[in-house]
Amino acid sequence: MLTHVRRARIRLLQILDASLFGGSLCLAYWLRDAFPLWSLPGLEPFPGYLTLAPLVMILGPALLASQDFYQRPRFAPRLEVFGALLRGCAFTVFGVILCLFFLRLQFARSVVVMTGGLAGILIYARAEIMRRIDATRLAQEQFRRRVLWVGAPEAVAQLRAGLVPYESELLQTAADIDPRGGMADDFVALLHQHSVNLVVVDVTGLAATDILPVLSACEREGVETVVRAGIFHTPVFRPEIDNLGGEPVVFYRAQTAPAGHLLVKRVFDFLGAALLLVLSLPGLAVIIAVIKFTSSGPVFFRQRRCGLNGRPFEMIKFRSMVCDAETLKADLAARNEMKGPVFKVRDDPRVTRAGGFLRRHGLDELPQLWNVLRGEMSLVGPRPLPVDEVHRFDDDAHRRRLSVLPGMTCLWQVHGRNDIVDFTEWVRLDLEYIDHWSLWLDFKILLATIPAVLFGRGGR
Repeated sequence: MLTHVRRARIRLLQILDASLFGGSLCLAYWLRDAFPLWSLPGLEPFPGYLTLAPLVMILGPALLASQDFYQRPRFAPRLEVFGALLRGCAFTVFGVILCLFFLRLQFARSVVVMTGGLAGILIYARAEIMRRIDATRLAQEQFRRRVLWVGAPEAVAQLRAGLVPYESELLQTAADIDPRGGMADDFVALLHQHSVNLVVVDVTGLAATDILPVLSACEREGVETVVRAGIFHTPVFRPEIDNLGGEPVVFYRAQTAPAGHLLVKRVFDFLGAALLLVLSLPGLAVIIAVIKFTSSGPVFFRQRRCGLNGRPFEMIKFRSMVCDAETLKADLAARNEMKGPVFKVRDDPRVTRAGGFLRRHGLDELPQLWNVLRGEMSLVGPRPLPVDEVHRFDDDAHRRRLSVLPGMTCLWQVHGRNDIVDFTEWVRLDLEYIDHWSLWLDFKILLATIPAVLFGRGGR
C-alpha cells in the first residue's frame, strides 16, 4: 500500500544507517588506538582507514536489507529485529574481511570486528528510538492515514482482509460508505467530519455513475485517492500505479511531488524551524517584553486553524490585538476589504501600537515555528485560515489548498500579502504553488520572504 511512502522511509533509514556504520568505523579505530589490546600491534595512521568507510557504508545497509531488516513492520517483535540486525552486522564484518583478503589490504581485523559490533549497538538504539517515536500519539496522527472506504461492503471487507501488516499499521479507518443509490452528500460530509486524507475506492460491483461523483469530490478537495480496479483519467489528478493488498491500483494524487522530495522538505522544515528558534531567542525575549509592557493580556494568541485536509490545530502567534478582538470582529464586518470568506481590515482599530509593527514585518508569526516543529505546519505552504472561514467557503474547489501542509510563508506572502483583496486570487496563487511545487520553488519563496518581511511590503 502506497509503496512510494515506504520506499522513501526505507531509503532514509538506509542513509542514516550508512552514516552510523561510518561513524562506528571511526569510533572503533579511536577505541582500538586509545586502548590497545594486549599483544596486538599498533595501528596505521587514521587516514588510511578512511578508505574503508565507503565499503562499510555501502555493504552494511545492503546486507541489512538482505535480512529484511527494513521490510519488517514498524512494531515487529524486538527479537526478530535484533536477529536480523545481528545477522546483517555479522555478514558485514565477514564481507569486509573477505574483501580485504582478496584485495590483499592490511587493516587491523579487530577494528573491522569492533565496527560491526558498534554499528549493531547504534543501529539498534536508532531503531528503538524510532519505535518509541512511532508509538507516540503525535506520530500516529502524523503518519497514519485516515481512510474512507468506498464500495460494496463485501468487496471492501475482502480488500481489507488482504492488507499486509505494514498497510494495516498505516491505515486508520474513518468510515465506510456504499455509494450505490446516490450518497454524494454523505460522502462529502464524511470527508469534512473526519478530516480524511485518503479515500480507497473498490469498483467491484459498482457502476461508473456511482464512482465518478466520489472521484470528483476527492479531486475538488485535494484528497488522495486509491482506486482498486478500473481506469479513470482527470485533468488535475495525477494517476500512479501502486499496490494495495497485493493488487495493482491507480493512485490519484493532487500533486506530482516525489515522496523523497516531500521527505526532504519535512526534514528541512524541522531543522530550519529548530535553528530559527534558537537564533531568534534574544529577539523573542524582546518581543515578549514589549507586548507585556505595552498592553494588558497574554503574550500569545492561540486560534484554531484548518491544517492538512482541514484537520483543525491550534496555531500560535504573538498577540498583536486587544484581548477582546474576536468579540469586536462582528462590529467591523461592514469594513471587510476581502472579497470572499476571509476577513481583512485596513487600519484595524483592534491592533495594538506594538502589534502594528509586529504584523507589518511578520514578527507576530514567529511562534508558528513551534507549529512547524510539531508537524502541523511547514515553513512554506498556503497560509492556514481560521476554521470558521474555511466553513464559509462557497466553492469546494477552494478546499484543495488544504491538500498540503499550511505554511508560514507562501506565494501570497511574497506577492503583496494584504494588498491582494480578492480571495479567488489568493486561492489561485495557492493552487499554483501546489501544482508546481518543488524544493527549488520553496527555496525561492523563502528568499523572497526576507525582503518582504524586512520592508513590510503588504503587511498591516
